[in-house]
Amino acid sequence: MEDDAGAAESQRDKLSPAHSLERLLRLPLPPPQIRIRPWWFPVQELRNPLVFYLEAWLADAIFGPDRAVIPEMEWMSQALLTVNIVDSGNLVEITVFGRPSVQSQVKSMLLGLACFHRERRARAEKMKHLEERLKARASGSHTPQHPIA
Repeated sequence: MEDDAGAAESQRDKLSPAHSLERLLRLPLPPPQIRIRPWWFPVQELRNPLVFYLEAWLADAIFGPDRAVIPEMEWMSQALLTVNIVDSGNLVEITVFGRPSVQSQVKSMLLGLACFHRERRARAEKMKHLEERLKARASGSHTPQHPIA
């Protein structure tokens, strides 16, 4: 019986968050992602990249959390994009490689998408506050406003 209890306790210890974190920290780091220049991209356009920064949540909204949209954007714009997390995850650095005119078009497009997502988030927060006020008003309307004489 005591062996069963000891085994159950050791099983709980293995499942604790601290143990899981220790196990994750001991795992080797994944290899860095190596990107090969696409056949359609001229090597001379790698010299002068355009760099700008966005909030990380905007990058997730634009490129997807796993950055799955980047290859499609690259193909459609004929520019190369890199998105790297900086500033402890609050900002991302976006680097655009390509002809100067293409770089500015891609930057304008991405900043336009960022503006759209900011407005959408602000509108969603405004609607959430409005719903909360309406719910509060509705729950308060069950009590009579004016006493009946």
